[in-house]
Amino acid sequence: MCHQRIRSQRHKWIVFILLFCITASRVQAVDLRDLYERAVNAYEKQQYSQAIELYGQIIKAVPTFAPAYNGMALANQASSGDEDKTIEYLKTAISYDPKLVQAYDNLGRIYYGRQDVDHAQEYFEKALTIDPNLTSAQLSLAWINLLVRSRPMASIRYFKMVLKVSQDPKIYYGLGQAYFASNQRAQTIEMITKLHEMGEEDMAARLEKSMRENSVVNAEPDNGLSSNPAATPAGLGPLSPTPDKPTGTKVHLRGKLSDF
Repeated sequence: MCHQRIRSQRHKWIVFILLFCITASRVQAVDLRDLYERAVNAYEKQQYSQAIELYGQIIKAVPTFAPAYNGMALANQASSGDEDKTIEYLKTAISYDPKLVQAYDNLGRIYYGRQDVDHAQEYFEKALTIDPNLTSAQLSLAWINLLVRSRPMASIRYFKMVLKVSQDPKIYYGLGQAYFASNQRAQTIEMITKLHEMGEEDMAARLEKSMRENSVVNAEPDNGLSSNPAATPAGLGPLSPTPDKPTGTKVHLRGKLSDF
């Protein structure tokens, strides 16, 4: 009987400990979610120092939580921090979650800004292997192939992908440039007509002038388009936030906490 009571008490303690651990884990998850939401809100309010501090607390508690490193990179970059540190954060995020697509996209943007087009293209292409429908990476590769690589046919392919989900006039303008660069005049005229229909007379006029003069279109930086790799074409702008899921739709800095 004594042995049975001991076994029974031991069993009760084991159950108690397990329940305690489960409860503690849930409490930790709630606390971490709260920290993450506070970090998100701080970033969105441009309170970058606070966001960095909060992301640092999350990383200290859960060193393998990749979205926190991506968030830290965003806050660091926005506060004009050391760009090498931003890259380090993003690469750390990828090391813990190789499918965190926005980290690849953000690395591509940083390297493009550094005029390191080879690395930029590499990371944009990696992003698309994870999420083939990632519009930002498609658009980035469209401009790189058009403005830097002089590969209009590849550019056309990426622009057409983007057009499935966006009707931004700059996409039609870029596509018109790519058609003109590949001697597809009929298709260029179609893009000119489309721009007229959209009321984008300036972009339409540029393409028309290029056809008349048989000259290469010059993209102006103030319109989000540039033939200079140091400038930022449409789609190669600020760093991108973390999605809810690696292949999901982007929302502002939200990340999964389901692993806690």
